[in-house]
Amino acid sequence: MLIQNTIFYSQEWRWAKFIKFLISQLAKYHCVEHKIPSDFSYKESTYGSKKSKNNINLFTWGATHQKRINFARAVCINSPNYSVLNFLIIPNTTYNIPFLGVDFVSLPTSHLLVLDFQPSLKVENQFNSELLEQLIKLKKSCHSSLPVAERMSEDVARFFSPGLIWSRLPKQQDSDNLIENQLYDSFKEYLNLYLKTLFESEKVGQGLQQELINGQNDYLNYRRDKDPARPMLSSLFGKDFTESLINKLLFSTNKVL
Repeated sequence: MLIQNTIFYSQEWRWAKFIKFLISQLAKYHCVEHKIPSDFSYKESTYGSKKSKNNINLFTWGATHQKRINFARAVCINSPNYSVLNFLIIPNTTYNIPFLGVDFVSLPTSHLLVLDFQPSLKVENQFNSELLEQLIKLKKSCHSSLPVAERMSEDVARFFSPGLIWSRLPKQQDSDNLIENQLYDSFKEYLNLYLKTLFESEKVGQGLQQELINGQNDYLNYRRDKDPARPMLSSLFGKDFTESLINKLLFSTNKVL
């Protein structure tokens, strides 16, 4: 099933224009779609009481680049109460580049919004001053409209950069406007800056490559063990499917088939 033939490419889904822009920009850099195993590519379920059942759909989309991107994947969820775009770029460790992490989650009463260049090494070993300056400028512009959410614990914060956009909004019309305008603009700016940085970067030596592999694995292992979405996904799609999705696809340290 092509994502273009699903609800995730229609105006009915909150994050449709985000995923459309994402896919179009990756195509400009000659990234190719990666076919997701059928066990994870599409899933339907229901939730709620017997008197008030709701349908929910999950679609997983992937892409790669022969030289620059090991794996990029988007998890899309749509239902009356839940709407999610979770996206991660895992760059090739031949280049000293952080992850690009996107987590836009609409829950029954609020929106949780995360956007960042997530480091796989210490920030000072992966971000030059020019990149940090650009990121912080974009962050400040975004957070001039979007409130900053609560402070993260040190255990979690180590996987984020000083350019992190992290906001929590109530479900109301003003929040919809902020998402449609300010967040969308920031998303485009972050994605464009990330891809430009990734595709202009120079190869690194073998010693640093091994550090990058270790750093990526540290992050992926952490997310696989402590993914905050696990309870929600388990309640909506079942524990067995959720564990397989998290361990075999979303945060696998092995090559995705």
